[in-house]
Amino acid sequence: MMLARASRFLEDPLCGGFQYAYSFVSNTLIFSLGLVQVLYNSLLPKSTKVWLHTFLQNLLITIIKTGPIPEHVSFIMDGNRRFAKFNNLPLQRGHEAGGFTLLTLVYICKKMGVKCVSAYAFSIENFNRPKEEVETLMTLFNEKLAEFARKAGDLKDPMYGSRLKVVGDRRLLSPETRLRLEEVEELTKEGADFTFYVCFPYTSRNDIQHAIYKESRNYKTKKTQLSNITQESLGKGMYLDEFSNKCDILIRTSGHKRLSDFMLWQCHENTTIEFVSTLWPDFTFIQMFLIFFRWSFFTTLQEYNTKDVSFFDKVSAELNILEKRKNITLESLPDPPISVSVLGN
Repeated sequence: MMLARASRFLEDPLCGGFQYAYSFVSNTLIFSLGLVQVLYNSLLPKSTKVWLHTFLQNLLITIIKTGPIPEHVSFIMDGNRRFAKFNNLPLQRGHEAGGFTLLTLVYICKKMGVKCVSAYAFSIENFNRPKEEVETLMTLFNEKLAEFARKAGDLKDPMYGSRLKVVGDRRLLSPETRLRLEEVEELTKEGADFTFYVCFPYTSRNDIQHAIYKESRNYKTKKTQLSNITQESLGKGMYLDEFSNKCDILIRTSGHKRLSDFMLWQCHENTTIEFVSTLWPDFTFIQMFLIFFRWSFFTTLQEYNTKDVSFFDKVSAELNILEKRKNITLESLPDPPISVSVLGN
């Protein structure tokens, strides 16, 4: 959608150059990072690897922060079972690897300045999986909740100040799990810097049904008028609160090109949907950086496209200002004051 909205801008005389520049920069980054990875894996000692990894990550995050930053990023975490199968690991290890990847990328998103991350942790349809796998997912879910809550409450942890919200149809969960969710949410409710929505168990159809039921109940109890039931009011009644009406970037791993009943309402307008062939536990910071870089680039184009003045005119105006600044001479400046009191007299 974003590319379509930017289509008029693409007719700008400078657009061909910008398309080339984007392609050149992105390909150069991919090549450079690939070269660094070869050196990183084969030649460098462990201490240098840690320093280089941190330095490059911070550098790329700084680059991203110079442009537009998405407010809401969502993940469909697909591929944990195949990851375990391909690596001859127990199924539980695949889900544990996926949980580690999620917490790592959530931390990076927060560091980049993203306001909200939502993750499709468990679909309502997943209850049809084998009982042993469902129990494994429930156990892992409770462990990761406790880990996130501990990080969010630790002043020394980068996740400090985060708010955790578990959204979905909680009626399908056990009483013990529901109680644990309430405790964890209570511990992080004061977090204002960043919100992490864990969709568990969740589907978009259930979310929309929940919002419609809520509005219908309000109308029946005279809390609202029929004319006040709008798309905006339905959005406010959905699980993701203020982030229910928009998702800037939706990323699905493992190669499947479908939404699987997730973010159907949020992706209705101007959402960038990225389908990545990598399995979720193998999804890396570099891949997410390139997606963010591409989104930031085309968002910038879209911003210029919504203005009456073309980007070419903007550049020309800036160059003219610079020219005028260059022509300023000392003689053209006003005379300095005769005297100035530093005591204020």
